[in-house]
Amino acid sequence: MSLRALLVTSEFPPEVGGIGSHVAELARGLVPRIDHVTVVHPLGFGSRVRNGGQAAFEIVRPQLIKGEPIYGVLLHRWLLNRRARQPADLVHVHGMRPLRATRGLGVPTVFTNHSSGFLARLHASAERKRRTAERMRHVSRLIAPSDELVEAARTLGYEGPAVMIPNGVDPERFAPGSSAVRAELGIGADETVILLARRLVEKNGVVWFAHALAPLKDRSFRVLVAGEGAERPQMEAILGETGMLSRTTFLGSVANTDMPDLYRAADLSVLPSLAEATSIAGLEAMATGLPLVGTRVGGIPTIVENETTGLLVPARDPEAMAKALDRLISDAALRRRMGEAARAKVLREFTWPVIVEKTVGVYRACLGAA
Repeated sequence: MSLRALLVTSEFPPEVGGIGSHVAELARGLVPRIDHVTVVHPLGFGSRVRNGGQAAFEIVRPQLIKGEPIYGVLLHRWLLNRRARQPADLVHVHGMRPLRATRGLGVPTVFTNHSSGFLARLHASAERKRRTAERMRHVSRLIAPSDELVEAARTLGYEGPAVMIPNGVDPERFAPGSSAVRAELGIGADETVILLARRLVEKNGVVWFAHALAPLKDRSFRVLVAGEGAERPQMEAILGETGMLSRTTFLGSVANTDMPDLYRAADLSVLPSLAEATSIAGLEAMATGLPLVGTRVGGIPTIVENETTGLLVPARDPEAMAKALDRLISDAALRRRMGEAARAKVLREFTWPVIVEKTVGVYRACLGAA
């Protein structure tokens, strides 16, 4: 069966973001499995086109006016013209924003519902729920990286076939090993390093994490924060009030290419999220052999087996998170056992060959039913 896929995405490297990382790895894995892969990443009109290096697949970055509804109209016209010049057998959309533009292209549409932000639509007005259902009406198959997101799409009106396929990780890039980061930052060998690799936004629970550090003042640890966002000033204020700011290093946005060394410099990683799909940052940490402290939300319990690959705590509960962090700070042997179990779980369930194979199965089922 001939299979030519057009992947339309709202994010793509070198931009930092989970959707972009997912699409890049998926496209790379699809190349040897199907006939042709093209990634379409629309940019704002006048944006400077930045290249993320060589790729084995085609990357097209049309420049469009990003404001709605003009964006959707222009992207739809561009996709129609593209199909006329270079036929595709299906379109795979990543992210809600480009979804409307893929209606009426004459080929099946697969939609990956990536973002935990989609869950906010469950509490939206009746009109917004209606618009969400209408936007998904033409979707032939839906993929989501958590059961919660699959159910949310159904609750909001999606009636077609759907499957949960988790995010993936490259366990060769993200693998245990040595790192110069600790020495560069002046971190002692006896200090436990906690890594928060998150955008500093409300849904990631970073303020609650900042509160959780106060009870640990008598422990020897350092915190590395890889991420930027609107919650940083509030985090800094809390850490300053509790005396934890001097133990915390804010690194700002860190390129994904630099993240393996950062994970290797850490002893454990934390996911204090209020909403989450299958956390790519969590999988990267696990692949590098780190135990996780995560909240019981969304797809986090799918990757964190409590007491095996890490520890699960309730969201918005800094006291429970502090206790979990304290256990791992105080017990190097426990960290080591959980880190080894975390990497083993990644190798079994979350490598890209596994994710790609499941995605190709969705493509073939979609074309078989077309």
